[in-house]
Amino acid sequence: MSKFKTPFKLISTAMFCSLVFTMAFYSCKKDEVVIPADKTCLTANVAASQALIDGTTEGTKPGQYVIGSKAPLQTALSASNAVLSDANATQSEVTNACAQLEAAMAAYQANFITEISPDNLIGFWKFNGNANDSSGKGNNGAVTMGHVYYGAGTPALTSDRFGRSNMCYHFDKGGNIEVPYNSALNPTQMTISLWCKKSVDGRTINPDTYTMVALNRWNGYKYQYQGANKFFFTVKASNGTDTSYYDRDDETFVADNDVWYHTVVTFTAGTMNFYVNGDLVKSWTDVPLPAITIGGDPINFVIGQDLPTSEYLTVDGDFQVAWGGFFTGDLDDVMFYNVPLDAIQVKSIYDNQKSL
Repeated sequence: MSKFKTPFKLISTAMFCSLVFTMAFYSCKKDEVVIPADKTCLTANVAASQALIDGTTEGTKPGQYVIGSKAPLQTALSASNAVLSDANATQSEVTNACAQLEAAMAAYQANFITEISPDNLIGFWKFNGNANDSSGKGNNGAVTMGHVYYGAGTPALTSDRFGRSNMCYHFDKGGNIEVPYNSALNPTQMTISLWCKKSVDGRTINPDTYTMVALNRWNGYKYQYQGANKFFFTVKASNGTDTSYYDRDDETFVADNDVWYHTVVTFTAGTMNFYVNGDLVKSWTDVPLPAITIGGDPINFVIGQDLPTSEYLTVDGDFQVAWGGFFTGDLDDVMFYNVPLDAIQVKSIYDNQKSL
């Protein structure tokens, strides 16, 4: 029997050792130290986001943030705080939360309303009882009778979009407001902002051209309604070598007659943008050249038609009266800048001017 006893003991001993080793191995895995996720980035972003929320204000004025822009940031912050307080959060979860909060902060800061320098406002014709310029630049306008070809109309004070008497001008039959030329009204980039209400007039003279603001017709720039009631901007552009005439409309937005609109066009070499009631409706990017600086005898800036009345000719030429275009309807709060305003600035103007 002794010859069988020894192998049995050996097998038993081997099995015992194997069992002890296995238990020790699993015991070591169970007690393995887990390295916590690094939350340094997330902690810093949570603090920065909270400071943004606590230290900034929504509103419509420069220095504020667009109304409603805090909500997405607050949502991202709440989600990040949940990850930050989770002791079992993985490094991947922490990293993703940090990145998402950074993106939310960037999106919020893009809604900051930047101050427009007073130096960039070249003219502001409020039409509050007169045609004076409120920008401080002295570009006062003169109420001027239109050409007899158009009917020799004269702008008349009327009620504005709030129903206040004598607080805007009604234009018809070529009546216009003429502003003496100066080089500040002929920049290489610009923004035109105004309120308009086009009237039906049944005209037979150039029914496709309802010019609101112009400097030297198509030789400079002009902003108008075209026949389909789309807002339309023409600018002559040149880099000294190449010259182009950019004729662009808002493409899709069609205005109703006898309805007030806030309309803005911005132009700089490379981009022409149209806005209606604070919203971007069309962006053209096929306009690479800067607006031209007009040489020779200067032509006065005009509100209500495309040339000063005295410049129209009854013979052929660029100034032929038969090719002109005058506005029929009401215009108010005409603003002219020598820079292209951004979308947030345009929205701020609309928000501040749409109510008393």
